[in-house]
Amino acid sequence: MRIVDLSDRFSWEQCKMDVHAGTHVDTPAFLFEDGKKIEDFGLERFMTDAALLDLTLKRPGESIDDEDLEAAEEAAGLALREGGSVILFTGSSSSGVCLSGNGAEYLEFKGVGLVGIDAADIDGTEFPERAAHKVLLGREILVLEGLRNLGSVDASRFRLACFPLKLSGAISPVRAVALLD
Repeated sequence: MRIVDLSDRFSWEQCKMDVHAGTHVDTPAFLFEDGKKIEDFGLERFMTDAALLDLTLKRPGESIDDEDLEAAEEAAGLALREGGSVILFTGSSSSGVCLSGNGAEYLEFKGVGLVGIDAADIDGTEFPERAAHKVLLGREILVLEGLRNLGSVDASRFRLACFPLKLSGAISPVRAVALLD
């Protein structure tokens, strides 16, 4: 028998961070007191088929509405899939372009399970009433914000992996990855 002393050498590190910064996922508990938290969702919700919609024609201060989404679907030659993810490529990493309440209702109608965007906040800074968050999270549609490098994704459909940390909270940082064929 061999005995190994596990108390000897180890590294102890601490990480203190704002979970709502960088690429992160919001769950219903972000806005709703009785809403589901990260721990209430199975891992399958964070690895889905995804559709990438090009909305780079939108300018800072403009919002994405149902007509914009429908036109982007048509231009890409695809239809959003129920339970899948939709990724909104605005080309803006700031809060300049956002999703309108009407656009969120359109995505809810399409039955998506997750909406991602490359902006820091899906509602932008001009809309403190958080219409998009309310519509989406109210229907348990996850919100993925702060995505990067969407211009490098050369497919309109791909597998999305965006696993959160195992937290008992409303928000978690994620490492979002597009899995291309």
